[in-house]
Amino acid sequence: MGKVVAITEVGASLHLAGETLQLRKAGKPLRHFKLAELEQLLLFGSVELTHAAMTELLARGVDVVFLTKGGSYRGRLISRASRHVDLRVRQYRLLSEEGFAFSIARKIVEGKIRNQRHTLIRVQASLGDEELAEILARLRFLAESAGTAEHREMLLGIEGAAAAAYFRGFAKAIRNPLFSFPGRNRRPPRDPINACLSFGYTLLTTLAEGEVAACGLDPLLGAYHQPEYGRPSLALDVVEEFRALIVDAVTLRLVNRRQLVPADFGTPSEALGEDQLTVEPGEMREAVYLLDTGRKIFIREFLRRLREEVYDPRDGITTDYRGLIRGQVYRIARVLRGEGEYEPYVAR
Repeated sequence: MGKVVAITEVGASLHLAGETLQLRKAGKPLRHFKLAELEQLLLFGSVELTHAAMTELLARGVDVVFLTKGGSYRGRLISRASRHVDLRVRQYRLLSEEGFAFSIARKIVEGKIRNQRHTLIRVQASLGDEELAEILARLRFLAESAGTAEHREMLLGIEGAAAAAYFRGFAKAIRNPLFSFPGRNRRPPRDPINACLSFGYTLLTTLAEGEVAACGLDPLLGAYHQPEYGRPSLALDVVEEFRALIVDAVTLRLVNRRQLVPADFGTPSEALGEDQLTVEPGEMREAVYLLDTGRKIFIREFLRRLREEVYDPRDGITTDYRGLIRGQVYRIARVLRGEGEYEPYVAR
């Protein structure tokens, strides 16, 4: 599997140099990347591509993603539409059938809750907290309930109850006294921990959307997340099982090891510059975002987490988290082709 490379140097440009891609700023070379090893390129803010570089990236099928400085998705460089017409036809037909879509949705939510529980079990191993033990029992019950939910409204209620319990436990996992976690908030995030979670979930969704498109599926039509204008519902379905295992784990690691400090966070104007125009005026006073240094630290740790090896007991193989995400996309494709039932990834 190729490399994922993130470019965060505002005002830099990417140039083709033989078999490499060279990053330059003010005419000076900063870094270079072997094109043969490159699979995905994440460009944050005002990073330019020369025509020669863009042409070569298209020819090699490298997934080039354009994001705002703050990590919001802008678009992709795509060479051609998917040829998997038959697969997309089956996706549109089958995921429009409530019963079929719901059978997958239940498994997605069950897997998500079990992985939330797995994340907290690792925390409890060192804390031995009585309230956390009760939360773990609650999550186990809710995961089992998700697998047998009778309708979508019930499933939504179960997921909401699980999220409330999980984030109470997550707050106990913050061991750095410089930070606190009052609970999940977003759009905008209003404290440093939520700023990390929101940024990380955006990155994870961007990764999943690329995998969904590469598989030949339409990212906009999912099984659990309902269709909504411009929302990558299927990509959001895919990331549900991995939020706690990847983004939440990275956030805890960076905060508890003091790799991030309060000075790494700031207001929209400090963190986003011109990108703050995407933030509603009423959000300015309470919004908190990662600043440049903190953002680079988070991206580096996020990409490192994606490369970590993990065992998949379903197939009896060792892969990395990127491989697991890609595997879940292909599992959905196989289910749409009538090749068995959907099975979520559950960490052991």
